[in-house]
Amino acid sequence: MATNYRATKPIQQFDPTSCWAATLEWWARAIGNRTVITQINLLNVYLRYWDSSNPDTNPNYGTVSRANLISIISDSRWRMDCETVAGIDFTCHYVNRKMKHGPLVVGYRKPGIGNHVVSVYGASNTHIACMDPDGAQFRGPLASHYQGSQVIVGIPR
Repeated sequence: MATNYRATKPIQQFDPTSCWAATLEWWARAIGNRTVITQINLLNVYLRYWDSSNPDTNPNYGTVSRANLISIISDSRWRMDCETVAGIDFTCHYVNRKMKHGPLVVGYRKPGIGNHVVSVYGASNTHIACMDPDGAQFRGPLASHYQGSQVIVGIPR
């Protein structure tokens, strides 16, 4: 029987740059066998990975680089493998193949926004289902939504 990941309430990112932390919090709750750390506490745990220099003068304050997102996902506490794939290869078939042990953590370039992180929990033949912390909503964009750049994928073990 498939797991109903939608039973886990979506998590709202508390600011425009905390999508990675809100996603990890939701992912840990949804997968069910990981320690849950709230997004605010994740900021402290991973302080060295996000740009915490002067918030008054730094336009990148709060952001996490692609390399640092890979480091966070690869932290042994999450028990995830990490892959970087071309957006064109991030297909519905790829998603369903990689979800053997639960939802994925996915970093990508969101059209019109910039770098973003969501948790993907399934796919149909054309759409990919995710928990998007921007608005704390379940969404199901077309697979092509992710094809603008390389995609960072955290795959639970």
